[in-house]
Amino acid sequence: MAKEHVLAKVEADLRRGHVHPAMQRLASLNAAYPDDLELRARRAALHRQVGNLAEAGRWGFLSEDANAEEVAAFERSYPGAGQRLLVLKVSADPSDRLGPLAGARLRRLVEQAGQEGRAPTAGAKVGPGAGESNSWREDLGCLVAAVIGLIVVALAVVGLSTAIRWAL
Repeated sequence: MAKEHVLAKVEADLRRGHVHPAMQRLASLNAAYPDDLELRARRAALHRQVGNLAEAGRWGFLSEDANAEEVAAFERSYPGAGQRLLVLKVSADPSDRLGPLAGARLRRLVEQAGQEGRAPTAGAKVGPGAGESNSWREDLGCLVAAVIGLIVVALAVVGLSTAIRWAL
């Protein structure tokens, strides 16, 4: 769907008071357009509206209208500067498109992350699948699921062939 079409659906959801679907639509748009500062501002405004200060601070971090209380809530939710930089989920350096307050906030965050020795690069992967498997238990779970799946398929084939023989 086109971005404008999805934004129109977001507005329609909000007019009807359906905040959750609007949040989901904005999250999907934000995933598709991670560097769109206007989408980030809309997402921050929606979180602000429902009282989620940490997420309002996260998505408003790169905008001029994020207040100190929201930014502080975001910082409490993600105590490491490198972690905060990663969860901002920008794929390109937005510095040239930021206002003076947001630009200063971002520069300070990058500096803090550098001091921690954890300054990630733009576009760094984050979340599940970001690195190698942390535990053999994760691999074992996949193996068990695959074996169970194969057993179910085998039983289905045996049952189907039995039913066909019985019908003939």
